[in-house]
Amino acid sequence: MEIVLAVISLIVIISVFLSLIKNDYWIFKVLEYPRFQKLIVSLCVSAGWFVWQPDSTFQEILVCGLTCSIIYLVYKIWPYTLLSKKEMVAVREYEGDDAFGIFAANVLQDNQDYERLVQQIEAANPDVIFLLETNLAWANAVRKTLDKSYPYQLLYPLENTYGLLFYSRLELEREKILFRVKDDIPSIEAVVKLPSGRKFQLYGLHPEPPVPGESLTSTAKDKELMKVAFEVKKNKLPCLVIGDLNDVAWSYTTELFRKTSELLDPRRGRGFYNTFSAHHWFIRFPLDYVFCSKEFGLVSMKRMPKNGSDHFATLTHLALTRVAEIQQEATRADDNELKEAKEIAEQPVDKAS
Repeated sequence: MEIVLAVISLIVIISVFLSLIKNDYWIFKVLEYPRFQKLIVSLCVSAGWFVWQPDSTFQEILVCGLTCSIIYLVYKIWPYTLLSKKEMVAVREYEGDDAFGIFAANVLQDNQDYERLVQQIEAANPDVIFLLETNLAWANAVRKTLDKSYPYQLLYPLENTYGLLFYSRLELEREKILFRVKDDIPSIEAVVKLPSGRKFQLYGLHPEPPVPGESLTSTAKDKELMKVAFEVKKNKLPCLVIGDLNDVAWSYTTELFRKTSELLDPRRGRGFYNTFSAHHWFIRFPLDYVFCSKEFGLVSMKRMPKNGSDHFATLTHLALTRVAEIQQEATRADDNELKEAKEIAEQPVDKAS
């Protein structure tokens, strides 16, 4: 049994500390994803060592390394537990014309359970809808229902799993589809006008993940995130960033994006809200996001039931309220972090996939 514990301990320790290496290659990035899973395994193995006491210097070193791993993993995921301080305030009093709901979903391009998703959207009755991995078949499947109630649209279906469909019943201004990093990976941005007349800037993203079959590095994804972070930082309007960012909330890149943009993550202090994978309960990560500037307060946030995709959809209700703006402040990047974010935003990337 000691041999089994030693092997598992060694694997966990190596996987934890390899993820500390700042390298764009996919294996270093992917190791950041299962930090909660690694914590569970580490705790179980530690319990095993408590029963089968280490009887050699090597085993004692493994136990020490395992303890350090547990401390580090807890430190990384703690902000996303219910025990941590909430980063974004919940608001109970707000003007109805300043509140709105966002339904966001990666539909899984090969998923053909169109009606199931449409029914989910109709039940949620959101003001804004952002659908990713949508091809022409998906565009045709949802058009009949969504065209009736959502007159403002940005539609760019593709067959490469990066198509997007954006629907809004709120008025849009200066709306456009952009290709910030690669010629076949679109993103959107628009100024959204609420019934009250107040406006905010919305960015919708779905960058390329660092996995074999997609990209061997995270260069393109990281570049797109940092470019948007600096755009948000300069924008005078309240800002939202939504979408499947193909990165976990506790990764170094996501934290750098959050600090550089000075946006708030409503999940911090409220739970993981894991959105992938819907098919496997033991492999779930928070990959889909709604980041908000401090002018927004959180009304409610919900992970939706399964809809046939490998991602869960999310339904988030927000309100533009001065009460929230007074009560909350975002974490800011220091000079070294801003320098690093700028270098990432300016790094060269092959425009074609």
